[in-house]
Amino acid sequence: MKYILFIFVSVFIAVSCIDDKTNLDYKEINEYQNWKIEGVDASYSLFPGESVTLTPKVRLSIDSLNPDVSYSWLLDGKEVSTHASYTFTADVYGEYELIFNAIDNKTGVAFPEAIIMNVTPLYKLGWLFLGRTASGASRLDMLITKKQTIHYLNEYGYDRWRDSLLHVQFATGLGEQLGMGPIKLVEEFSYNDYVSTENSEVMVLQESGPVELSGNALTYAGRPFDEFMGTLPENLVIQDAALSKTSKWLLAEDGLLYYAVANVLTDLHSGRYNDDPAFNGMKFTSLIQTSKADNDYHIDVVPAIDAEGTMWAFYDDAGKDNSTFIINPQNEVGRKLEIRNNTAGEFDMSLFQKFKGKRIKDCFVSDYDYLLSLLKLENGTYVWHRYAFGDHKDAADFIGLEESQVREFADQSMFTNFKDAVYFHYNYGYDPNTYDDYEWLFIAAGNQLYGCGMEWEGTGQQSSEHFYTAPVEIQSIKIRYISELDYILLGVLMVDGTFEVLEVRRSEEERFVYKSVYKENLKTLDPEMVEVVDFIPKWGSGANLFQGTCL
Repeated sequence: MKYILFIFVSVFIAVSCIDDKTNLDYKEINEYQNWKIEGVDASYSLFPGESVTLTPKVRLSIDSLNPDVSYSWLLDGKEVSTHASYTFTADVYGEYELIFNAIDNKTGVAFPEAIIMNVTPLYKLGWLFLGRTASGASRLDMLITKKQTIHYLNEYGYDRWRDSLLHVQFATGLGEQLGMGPIKLVEEFSYNDYVSTENSEVMVLQESGPVELSGNALTYAGRPFDEFMGTLPENLVIQDAALSKTSKWLLAEDGLLYYAVANVLTDLHSGRYNDDPAFNGMKFTSLIQTSKADNDYHIDVVPAIDAEGTMWAFYDDAGKDNSTFIINPQNEVGRKLEIRNNTAGEFDMSLFQKFKGKRIKDCFVSDYDYLLSLLKLENGTYVWHRYAFGDHKDAADFIGLEESQVREFADQSMFTNFKDAVYFHYNYGYDPNTYDDYEWLFIAAGNQLYGCGMEWEGTGQQSSEHFYTAPVEIQSIKIRYISELDYILLGVLMVDGTFEVLEVRRSEEERFVYKSVYKENLKTLDPEMVEVVDFIPKWGSGANLFQGTCL
């Protein structure tokens, strides 16, 4: 009888569970597919001077409790440490890639984890407040927020990360060379070139003359009255301002408009204001800010309402050099365009020409290139008006409408003692039949807040619901949103100086629900501020105005 010895030799590579050196001495090694590094987030945001110490927990497939590993930390590709922990100290503004490598000493295989470190200016993001002191001087305070990535498990148990805004500090007495008689705050956004570290400025409108502050440090950046050609008009008080892609517009208290054509897209001070009022001294009541300095989303006009209630559109579509951002102003920039019906004549032009009702709120929904107006019609009915312009034809003195529709509110009583309104539009996904689509309107009246999940299909009345009662009367409301959230932040300023931030979302029952995440009295935090005149969500860059935030 013959015995045949079959010898099976199994060969395993580094990623298998067996390390075969002699065919007799078998040893388990760690699988590359089954490892985990815990204890660190996907990204961190720090202000200059801050530091964070990272100590990751390494869990390998075999040596899960006591892994035999070495360490390497790479900052933007350069090794900065070989210890188990690393302390990152924020210095220069920017985004840095930090890679942690846990190296298995048995095989030399590295198990990496990438971490993004964002170093951001202290005053870039937050809620900015303009107040008045006892002497009538302008006063700037800020609730500083920090964008931070938070780790969580989704409904299927997978690791996910989402953005969050953390309220970290309240700062008082900010800004430089402020004046007297505070009126309003306007954040201006220069063209986003993805290179500049500073893409915004804050214009403080005040009776003594507007001042512009840097978007990062709130230091003095300029004075619009120093940018006029010729002689500055006497007793000029600016009550509003709008920045278009290639020009700046100032609306004076007496209704006159002054504008400057920009020379360079990335420089907010490159243009000069004409000392003669625009359009032969024509009077206007309001401007509508349409450009948020996003490179992809804007319309080519800045709308304004004249003293007779007619809306006009100021043309804004100059060419530029793609390398220098220098503007070719062309002859069209600043042209006043009449708004006309479409060729089918299907739109109600009384909403645009010599409107007899009351305009309550006008705004532009950036990512979707349409405008919204909250109106009180001549018969006393409150409606929400959505409209959009078509393409302007070269050398034409008009622009046509391509959309105009009105929705009446079912509950007209919510406008009793009206205070303010804000709007938000967001969608997520690619299939229009399945993606999440939010169109939310919030109304502040008296000490009450109402929410509307806007629907534009059909002709029925728009429903709304009451969801919040403030302890005192509301003065104004503002909204902000950051990516990947299922809620918005609603800032509520009350007449006694109390400021509350609500985290608002829709429940499974399609009701508005909220959670209070911040509440303080600003006049207690800053006794120098005897009155809060205005506040804005400070974005720091037009690129941060995510989706359809409508201010």
